[in-house]
Amino acid sequence: MATEPKICLSVVSHGQAGLVKILLTSLVESGASRHISVVLTVNVPEDVRSLASGLPFPSQVVYNKKPKGFAANQNQAFSLCRSPFFCVMNPDIILQQDPFPHLLSLLTDKTLGAVAPLLVDSMGREQDNARLFPTPWRIVLRLFSREKVPAGWQRDLFFPEWIAGMFMLFPVHVYRHVGGFDEKYFMYCEDADICLRMRRSGYRVALSRKIMAIHDARRSSHRALRHMYWHLSSLARFFITHPFYRL
Repeated sequence: MATEPKICLSVVSHGQAGLVKILLTSLVESGASRHISVVLTVNVPEDVRSLASGLPFPSQVVYNKKPKGFAANQNQAFSLCRSPFFCVMNPDIILQQDPFPHLLSLLTDKTLGAVAPLLVDSMGREQDNARLFPTPWRIVLRLFSREKVPAGWQRDLFFPEWIAGMFMLFPVHVYRHVGGFDEKYFMYCEDADICLRMRRSGYRVALSRKIMAIHDARRSSHRALRHMYWHLSSLARFFITHPFYRL
């Protein structure tokens, strides 16, 4: 019987077959494909048959009958996971090196509930995938570019309050223990919420600067009114769900 890959990697496409193709190619070219199986969720109708054929790693394609939110898509992919580790990765991630041996070595620390590499854009500028939990005051500071990043976050390995859902690697038992992502969020704050619930269960999250991945960010969410509504409603839910966390 073939050995199950160490990592089940979940990728959700929202009509992003072109980006998914680049990601899958980078998984192979970086050597990361030797660790993984992939669950590709097609969240809106598109033809991905050519992407899913001939891959050098196990893969499954899930076609949603109607679009689901981030949390529901990831939990659905997790239900198909048979590996000891579960990775959530955006379709606009590009790997130039294999991040998994280093990230898996970090997870030998049993106090860690999730880890991530440093994400940079195509120009090498750091993305904000390590963050402080949102509070009303911090949101005001962020709007005026006054939020201060803790000095310790410049270390090679540091422990932020939460890491962004663009790229998260979990031990399966931790993801299961906290119940996965909260599906009452449709988009935004699911990652902050799961990191806070992990913290309350005694787990930290970590980000390592020793390994990097490219995040080809598409910032349409900052422009679309629908995304603004999702963002604001998710923040409201976060504050209601965690009313006593440093508000």
